Amino acid sequence: MISFKLSELAVYANYKLIGSDREIGAVSTDSRNCKDALFVALIGERFDGHDFIEKAIDNGAVAVVSSKILPEEITKKVPVILCNDTQKALGYCGYLVRRQSKAKIASLTGSCGKTTVKEFTHSILSLCGKSMCTNGNFNNDIGVPLTLLRLEADTDFAVIEQGASHLFDIAHTCEFVKADTAIINNVGGAHIEGFGSYDGVYKGKSEILEDVLSRGGMAAVPSDNKYFERWKSDYKSAFASGRLLSFGSHDFDFVRFTNVKNSAEGLSFTLNCPNSSFDISMNVMGAHNASNAAAACTLALITGADESKLKDGLLSSGAIKGRLFANTFKNMSVIDDAYNASYNAVIAAIDTLNLQSGHRVMIFGDMGELGDAAVELHESVGEHASSLVDEILCVGPLTEHTCKKAGIKAKHFNCHADLVQYARTVISNYPYTSFLVKGSLSMHMEDITKELIALGAK
Repeated sequence: MISFKLSELAVYANYKLIGSDREIGAVSTDSRNCKDALFVALIGERFDGHDFIEKAIDNGAVAVVSSKILPEEITKKVPVILCNDTQKALGYCGYLVRRQSKAKIASLTGSCGKTTVKEFTHSILSLCGKSMCTNGNFNNDIGVPLTLLRLEADTDFAVIEQGASHLFDIAHTCEFVKADTAIINNVGGAHIEGFGSYDGVYKGKSEILEDVLSRGGMAAVPSDNKYFERWKSDYKSAFASGRLLSFGSHDFDFVRFTNVKNSAEGLSFTLNCPNSSFDISMNVMGAHNASNAAAACTLALITGADESKLKDGLLSSGAIKGRLFANTFKNMSVIDDAYNASYNAVIAAIDTLNLQSGHRVMIFGDMGELGDAAVELHESVGEHASSLVDEILCVGPLTEHTCKKAGIKAKHFNCHADLVQYARTVISNYPYTSFLVKGSLSMHMEDITKELIALGAK
């Protein structure tokens, strides 16, 4: 981490510094792991970090950020930054590091595929300099500052994933990221409840464009998305000046993918870039990953990647656990796509299962945060899956609508245990079974994945 002084944080955010100034070389929100660090007392739904300030000091914290007035016995031990919102203070800490960094910052958002594009982009940029990226799904207003705090003085590139479930979520994290470049991977059926409507999703994701373009940066959007014409209208001048580009399957795209061949063994396609084109075969599943690769190449190029590094960068990327990750055994395979479930991602996963061998079984849990569109989208999944897979095993109240639309191929279960018990009989009834496990985080579908993998490993 690039260090900053407590006084810098106090002056920048108009906070009060109680006690002496000091240099900060680490920031932590975990009282158990804060040796030589500034401890930020976050407040969550089920915890209050202020309750752990004394423990943090005992564990080596050298300063504290608090939104509550602390007793003198604490302020005598360590300096304290007194603020009105510790979560925002954490963001300012991230920004104080970010503003000292020489790294080119690439940001991305989208309704699905963000983590895959992030990993692809990071893999490419790693061949062009020292690169870092968001760990896992640390993409909210806590995760983003924690990612920025990992910037080092010699970091050349950073790929920052910015997630959102409400309007202004991205605008908020943009205050700290101040990205040089940005990309929207797609806009689809995710977090509709929080955004209020599909139009709200479009506006929320586009906040990343507003930020980067307003500061003279470059950005890109997908030409194959239904909102492309709206982007062209809303950002006409940015397109005209070449600061807003597109990627996709069209001749006019900055990076274009063609000749997509998706199979159970992997994905092959051609990428046409500004000054070159190449054929590539990747060990990933799903035709949608051709678009993800084009998105990553676009983001990497506008951030400063050498075009000659694109293919090797993509080839050094692997499948990500929880995202169409195939676990193969003697008489079965388990495609683990249980990390989360937006509507677009579910449809892509079904298309991938359709390519697998043996008896194809979709295991499906509720998609969350869809608001008024929940019933319609769960029904649509049933319609799509019914013609492409052999069985659909569902759990969760919303997937009852999926079962009704899917007809005789679908079965609904009251709990995970009943579903897994039935899956055992499927395995014994067919020479080879291909399972797909998909559902929102709240459905804990990873528990089913683990049990199926254990059965396959026997």
